[in-house]
Amino acid sequence: MYNMGMLFKKRRVYMDFASATPLDPSVKSAYVHALSVYGNPSSVHQEGRDAKHILEESRRRIARTLSVRPETLTFTGSGTEGNNLAIKGLVLSLHERGMAFSDMHIIFSGFEHSSVLGPAEWLKREGVAVSFVPPSPDGLVQTDDVRAVVRPETVLVSVCAVQGEIGTIQPLRDIRTALEVVRTKRDQKAYQYAPEAHFPALHTDASQGTLFLDMSPERLGVDMATYDAQKIMGPKGVGVLYKHSSVSLAPIIHGGKQERGIRAGTENVPAIVAMARAFECAHRGREKRTRTVTNLQGYFISRIQKEIPESKVTGSLKKRIANNVHVSFPNVDADYLTVLLDKEGVAVSPRSACIASGELSTLASALELGDVYERGTLRFSLSPHTSKGDIEHVIRALKKVKTLATINKK
Repeated sequence: MYNMGMLFKKRRVYMDFASATPLDPSVKSAYVHALSVYGNPSSVHQEGRDAKHILEESRRRIARTLSVRPETLTFTGSGTEGNNLAIKGLVLSLHERGMAFSDMHIIFSGFEHSSVLGPAEWLKREGVAVSFVPPSPDGLVQTDDVRAVVRPETVLVSVCAVQGEIGTIQPLRDIRTALEVVRTKRDQKAYQYAPEAHFPALHTDASQGTLFLDMSPERLGVDMATYDAQKIMGPKGVGVLYKHSSVSLAPIIHGGKQERGIRAGTENVPAIVAMARAFECAHRGREKRTRTVTNLQGYFISRIQKEIPESKVTGSLKKRIANNVHVSFPNVDADYLTVLLDKEGVAVSPRSACIASGELSTLASALELGDVYERGTLRFSLSPHTSKGDIEHVIRALKKVKTLATINKK
């Protein structure tokens, strides 16, 4: 259905679904249809009311797929914005109520997306204490490690639902259970400023995973969750943030009262309509989709291990999202290998697309891959339409060009 090679003369195999997905045909249709609704949803005239109606209907449709109330959803311009709003918004809200930055503490996993690590660095500069919990060698955050760094100043814990590069599924429910013990004591300093809330709050970047896992906030056990339409065969430039009614956020964009005063700026109605359709498509047929792609994942891993035995699959094989195959090749420059594979008609990524070319991912140091493997990591992310023929094409291409990307050790 999605022939990514139609614009190219040679065969193309797209294995970068974790970066961006093509539009589902029904999503594209919904988007094009919604372009005819041009009114501003904040206007009171008929055209504005028409836009407001489909905006709120889209919110209700997304809420149904996530089993939440519509008013708990805030539309954003991306997953990156959603993460920034959740993390910085919570801290700024407490600060506005009188809590000093220096009295706050936040816990992050050691291999979050750059849109989480960026706010973490910003908060550190403002005086907020920040702790990073390193993952285990198999790419999983350990609940005991999170529990060990919680202190009375801790206001937030942020751990991804699915690690964006190696695809490992994090134990959020276990972390939530550990935090509940802390919450019942009500010893956290933040309760003096926001007694209606629950501290530490738990946030997750749930951008990866909705096509293959139930990413509803209730199942994850989180107070805030970030979603990104482009990861679920929806359009780019639009996302949604879930926040529990007990969580207060200060806006990080100013100049308007849209989205209940949390996010200024006219909503992108056509993109939001398309995102609602994408959520519905992701929800429908998820089990069958997951079975199909899991079988392809197993086939791909077995073929790589047989044909390129010196390679290593990174992270847990059991607690991994269905479409991720992350491989480390010894003494290989993955950036150059990516270019060589592209010339062979294969699209992959050496790291998250939000990390600059040539820059080492935080994953390499977090998992302590070592000098031999740390520069040779490639992320293959499959789609529901990947075939065994596609996989064989990738294997042939890897065997053909891998040696050309070898790093000469002096």
